[in-house]
Amino acid sequence: MEKQTSRLEAFSDGIFGVAITLLALEIGIKEYPGATNANLWQHILERWPEYFTYFNSFATILLVWMGHHKILSYVRASNQWIMLLNGLVLLLVVLYPYPTRMVGTFIGSEAENTAVAFYAGFTGLISLSMLLMTACIAGRARLLISPQESLPKLKSMMRSQIVGILMYASAALLALYSAPAALGVTFVMWVFWGVATKEDATEEI
Repeated sequence: MEKQTSRLEAFSDGIFGVAITLLALEIGIKEYPGATNANLWQHILERWPEYFTYFNSFATILLVWMGHHKILSYVRASNQWIMLLNGLVLLLVVLYPYPTRMVGTFIGSEAENTAVAFYAGFTGLISLSMLLMTACIAGRARLLISPQESLPKLKSMMRSQIVGILMYASAALLALYSAPAALGVTFVMWVFWGVATKEDATEEI
């Protein structure tokens, strides 16, 4: 059967690209009086939290995109619910620069616990939106290219997404006591998502 989701996938890829671009736009040093070669280097080094959070968020969005691509590769045709839930995923992804900038701005300050908790919680919301979309697709076998092959893989992805949601929720709670430890959890989650998407992504290349 002919695949009919090309427009949905192209639109989604464009939004992911916009989200990553917006992350990069948040980084920069504004012009300031008395700039010299020496103090500019100091300003560059002082912005390390922004570089770290950009790198962390870029990797997260990249892995979300890989998982999103993997899910839609099983779908032959979409319906209104799939498009709406896909829109929810994209809404949260394109807003991701907001919590990213918050961490870059407030890490090292007295507000870092709240900033990191919000960041981890927001990342968990993205995982939750992916879970809702995956569950919606898995519940509509007639829209899949090959239900017998796709359903076990979609259910496996749903289990990984549930684990991810629990991990991000734990990181959000941990951030209230130790912001660096919570950021470390979000960092380690790359490995988890990389393993979760590696097998099928390799088959599709």
